[in-house]
Amino acid sequence: MRSTGQVGGWPARCFAGSALADPVHPAMESSKRVRATRMSRRDFVGAVSAAGAVAIGQACRGSATAVVKSTAFGTISGQVVNLQGVAQPSLGTLILMYGTGRQVGLRSTPDAGGRFAFDAVPPGAYQIRFHAPGRAVVPEPFPHPIRFSVAAGEDTVVAVHVQPGNYAQNLVEIYVGDGFFQQQPDGRENSETTVTVGTNVCWYNVDTQIHTVTGGPWGDSGDLRKAEAYLWPATQVGMFAYRCKYHQPQEQATLRVIP
Repeated sequence: MRSTGQVGGWPARCFAGSALADPVHPAMESSKRVRATRMSRRDFVGAVSAAGAVAIGQACRGSATAVVKSTAFGTISGQVVNLQGVAQPSLGTLILMYGTGRQVGLRSTPDAGGRFAFDAVPPGAYQIRFHAPGRAVVPEPFPHPIRFSVAAGEDTVVAVHVQPGNYAQNLVEIYVGDGFFQQQPDGRENSETTVTVGTNVCWYNVDTQIHTVTGGPWGDSGDLRKAEAYLWPATQVGMFAYRCKYHQPQEQATLRVIP
């Protein structure tokens, strides 16, 4: 079922709670930290124009790192509020994603005032996903994930409007992005998702490109443009491989339906 409106009572996005194009975040896990601290040619040129040749000369000797960081990166701050604008304390988790849908590897938990923040974020397009299963959702007409851009040296403010309540859904959500399918929020990219019979499986396009969900008993989703979704009630037991017909072979995964 492909829709941009309501699907079985849920918004079409089915709310549930190119690596080369994506900037590398400097605060990712230790295995990537060495690579993240190196400056690309683009970052170097940007830093030169912002900080000046003298500062760069110092930075290359390791004495002016703070100067470069302050000009080369931006920050994200925001607050989780209900539909009346009242802050929601310590509710849920904010997951930072690139504009192409891939997770950055950073998450933030709102404080007692509902505030959250991400520091030292490279400039570019991003999205934030709010995740609080069984506690709250981001309702229509508010977009989710929330798209925005980060500029060097600036703070981007993101408001997250939620509707508290126990919205338990027999639903599994799989994001479709630039080269991947990923079960939300913690699945591995292009891997297997396991559901029981009767589960509603929703594929949601978080990318800017057109994707499809092709294979399995459902056949083909048709073209899914940005923010469009495809919903399939899992009525048949089995192991079903599927792919995006525009981005194969790299974009393919498996759905296992068990009794």
